[in-house]
Amino acid sequence: MTHERPSRTILSNLNSDTMADDPTDRYLRAMAVPTARMLWEAEPGDCVVMLAPCPPEFRDYVARTVALDVGAVDIVAPPDTATAHPLDVAAALGATGLLTRRPVLDPFALDRPVLDFARRTGMRLHPYTTHPDDAVLNLVRRVNTKSGIRETAASLGLPVADGGFAATRPELVRRLVAFLADRPAAIVKPDRSSTGFGNTVIEAGARESREARVGEAVAGLPGRGRGWVYEEFLPLTASPSMEMTVEDAGVAPYYSCDQRTVNNAWTGMVTPAAEGPHSAAMLEAATVLGRWLHAHGYRGIFDVDCGTYDGGYVITEANVRTTGGTYLEKLARRLRPGDGPVHWRADGRFSKDHLGFREAVRRVEAAGLGGTSADVRAVLTTDTRAVDGKWRYLVAGRDAGVVAEAERTVEEALGI
Repeated sequence: MTHERPSRTILSNLNSDTMADDPTDRYLRAMAVPTARMLWEAEPGDCVVMLAPCPPEFRDYVARTVALDVGAVDIVAPPDTATAHPLDVAAALGATGLLTRRPVLDPFALDRPVLDFARRTGMRLHPYTTHPDDAVLNLVRRVNTKSGIRETAASLGLPVADGGFAATRPELVRRLVAFLADRPAAIVKPDRSSTGFGNTVIEAGARESREARVGEAVAGLPGRGRGWVYEEFLPLTASPSMEMTVEDAGVAPYYSCDQRTVNNAWTGMVTPAAEGPHSAAMLEAATVLGRWLHAHGYRGIFDVDCGTYDGGYVITEANVRTTGGTYLEKLARRLRPGDGPVHWRADGRFSKDHLGFREAVRRVEAAGLGGTSADVRAVLTTDTRAVDGKWRYLVAGRDAGVVAEAERTVEEALGI
């Protein structure tokens, strides 16, 4: 492969405090387990820092699927799933020197350890041309909270659901009891969280027992006093997301998707998002937020998650960082070079079949979905079945209908 960019250290800091405050060990492990997938982003000369082991079978699978010379990639991975920051993981493995041999640091999210490391080592922080100042980091941290995006969206004239913020559990109980007096349900979210971590729906129910039931529900929420946002639980018809890029030259769409959720937590997506009556308005909303971020010095990927309902749409959150879908879009484009847009579906699903990784790959390829000349291609994006029971897959092609049919073939092959 011909180098078209300087070599990078790709840093999988998915357990960053930019993404979640007071995360549980279960959350940190869930975020860390699939980080071997970052190998799909590598080019010869790069270094990839993971938070979980990279099994040899998976490494070789990536190599042959995208014709990557993995021998020319430094892989820094712990022997067991780690819940520390990847910079600390690399230091514990004595591998910091491997990171700094590359001129560019490409993190999953901007956080304090990343910014300090880039400044200390002189590495360029992708995609910034110069190191951002602390005001940009503070901005990223604020907009990545649920209250921060509600406040920002409202200031920009963008729609959000009725709701509010509570700093303590007693305050949240008081506010929710009053809020549910004329609403059937509310969704409560830890102020800084990601992928649905800690989201809880509380129904109004009978008035005479409401305070006790709300108090019990609030007592079980994760978090140690960082605050919670509560919003009217709307009857959503879809959960589209608009992902954008912010570069020095301005803001541009990257891709759109319809999010798949289970119990209000993200699991996968269908791309591009289905066209609907609010599609243009949601793209404009993402553009407005992007221009605001650009003016305040942010550079990189961000997305705007929305919810549509019969009367319109609301902005539910923004992820001012790369996302779980960013690497999937990159991989889809790598599997389908020249296609635009690439249609793809991705998910992480439990299987009843006790397949090993090699057999799972064999089944997908036997279904005719593995070759470079196929109209649609399917890959297993990481190897976590033995750890969390999930097969994580991506199906990409030129046609939405063909991709949907291929996904059903993958589900059958994997026993999903």
